[in-house]
Amino acid sequence: MTLILLPKNIYSMQKQEKLPQEVIVGGELLQINISTSNLMYYKKDNESNKFEQYDLIESIEGKAVQKACGKYKIVDLKRKDILEIILNMDEEEQIEVKVKRNNENKKIYIGKKEISPSYFTEIVPFSASLTYINQEDNSFAAVAHDVDISDRNNILIDKGDIFLCNSPIITKSKTSEIGNIYGEKKNSSQGNINKINEFGAKGKIIGDNILENKDIYKVAYAKEVKEGLANLIIEEHQEKKSYNINITKVHKQKFAETQGFEFEIVDKNLIEKYGGIVQGMSGCPIVQNGKLIGALSHVICSNPSKGVGLYIQWMMED
Repeated sequence: MTLILLPKNIYSMQKQEKLPQEVIVGGELLQINISTSNLMYYKKDNESNKFEQYDLIESIEGKAVQKACGKYKIVDLKRKDILEIILNMDEEEQIEVKVKRNNENKKIYIGKKEISPSYFTEIVPFSASLTYINQEDNSFAAVAHDVDISDRNNILIDKGDIFLCNSPIITKSKTSEIGNIYGEKKNSSQGNINKINEFGAKGKIIGDNILENKDIYKVAYAKEVKEGLANLIIEEHQEKKSYNINITKVHKQKFAETQGFEFEIVDKNLIEKYGGIVQGMSGCPIVQNGKLIGALSHVICSNPSKGVGLYIQWMMED
C-alpha cells in the first residue's frame, strides 16, 4: 500500500521531448503554498454547525456587505473583505453566504459571531522537496506526485509559491507509521508555481536564496535507469547530503507513470535520523552513475525504508 495518491491519467512516450543535458539538483525542504479556487473555510477546531471544512465561498450578500464593499453582493471575496463586513454588521444581523461543498452549491445564513477572517484561507500549504532547477530557463519542479486534498476536487488551482524552510522538525517514521518533516518558511517567495499535475508542481524561480547551492548533474532518460546502487539527495543545514539506496526493481514503461522504479534505503545514517522515508521528502532527487534519474514519489506504508521513484524524464516532459 502506498501513502500518496496513485496517478489518475497516463501520458504517451510519443512526445520524446528533448531533455536538458544538465540541471541543478534540489533536495531543499520547501513550503509549497497552493492557491485555492475561491476563499476557503478552514478551522482546525471546527465547531460551526453551518460551515464545513473546505467549503468554497461562491458569494456573500446582505446589508453589511453593501455598507462595507459598496455592493449588496460580492462574488470574488478576499480575507480582508471579511473584516470589513464584520465591522459593518449589527449583532443580530445575518448575511447570506453561498458555498460550494463537494461540488454542490449550498446557501447558509450566518451572524457576526460565526464569521472571522481567521476561519478562511486563500492558500493551502504543503511540505515537499525541490527536485531540480533548469538553468536554461530558471524553471523548477518539485513534489513528484499529485498535489491535492484527498477526495476534494476543484479546490486547488495551478498557482502558488514556494518558500525555503529553516530549522526543520523531524518526526521519525516507524513500522507502519509514516513520519514527517516540516519547517517554518523563511525569506520571500523563491518561485511561482504555474502548473500542477500528478507528477508534481512546476514553475519559475524568482529568488536568489534557492540558487546558492548549485550541485549540477547530467539528466538520464528512463531507459538508462538500472537496478543497483543509487543515491537520494536531501539538503541538511544548507548542505546537500547523499544517502545510499538500492534500486530493487525497474519498471519498463511505455507510458509516463509516477511509479517508475522501486528502491530500499540502505544507508544507516538516514534510517537513524529519519526512521526511513518521511512525508516532506517527496520530490527529493535520486541520482545514479552521475546522472539525475528521478525523484522520490511514494513511500510504502508497511515499510518506510522502501519507496517508489518517478523517472525524471516524465517529470520534465509533463
